[in-house]
Amino acid sequence: MKNIYKIFSKIFTIYNNYGFIKGNYILYKLALVKNKTFNLPKIKYPFSIRNMVTDIGIFHQIFINNEYDYDYSLQDSGVIIDAGANIGLFTVLMKNLYPNFEFICIEPDKENFELLKSNTSKYTNINYEFAGLWNKKIKLKVYDKYNTGKSGLVVEEDEINGNVDAVDINYLIEKYNLKYIDLLKIDIEMSEIYVFNENYENWLPKVKVIVIELHDRIEIGCSMSFFNAISKCFKEYSMEVQGENIIIKNLDLLNEN
Repeated sequence: MKNIYKIFSKIFTIYNNYGFIKGNYILYKLALVKNKTFNLPKIKYPFSIRNMVTDIGIFHQIFINNEYDYDYSLQDSGVIIDAGANIGLFTVLMKNLYPNFEFICIEPDKENFELLKSNTSKYTNINYEFAGLWNKKIKLKVYDKYNTGKSGLVVEEDEINGNVDAVDINYLIEKYNLKYIDLLKIDIEMSEIYVFNENYENWLPKVKVIVIELHDRIEIGCSMSFFNAISKCFKEYSMEVQGENIIIKNLDLLNEN
């Protein structure tokens, strides 16, 4: 009975967001079509997801449940970093909402990375980093440690057998000559415990807004590491919860605008 309620709740949400005709198109694509390429209202170019539970879940999170539909207090232009970009659906959404922004997409899985580039290829001013976000430059091993699929891949330090490079925010600031980061989106499957554990003192005060999914269900300490760093670097900040995400606004910077 509970599962039936969830199914009908999802169907109702789709119809409520997109209407009957477009809603039927979305349901048909999600349920019956193997090659799931979508043309959605207010999204300039079509994009694709794979026929797997994890991609469908991300699609629901972003385009059905609207978990990133939020007033981030952004200006007309700036920089958005998508850390844990996966197949690019967050970047697709945000590029349509903020077309004048520069994007930096970070993704450590090769298959995800190729679909990320494909889904965002028609947009301009998007930079790609085939890497994992970390607190220093090092080699990382990427693998499905908890059997959660392509949206739950974990990275761990491995200088000998690591198959992807790590990047840290200090490196990105220098490479792209960033004065500020207007929005930093982080969904990196518990790597946040390391990103915010050390080497954050220089870059964190330059971030205006953070939207992050914390993964204490995977490793205890993610929230503690994050909020310890925030409390040390932000004199004043606000916090709200939107779906699975925590949104932090650095009022030290936003109040200057």
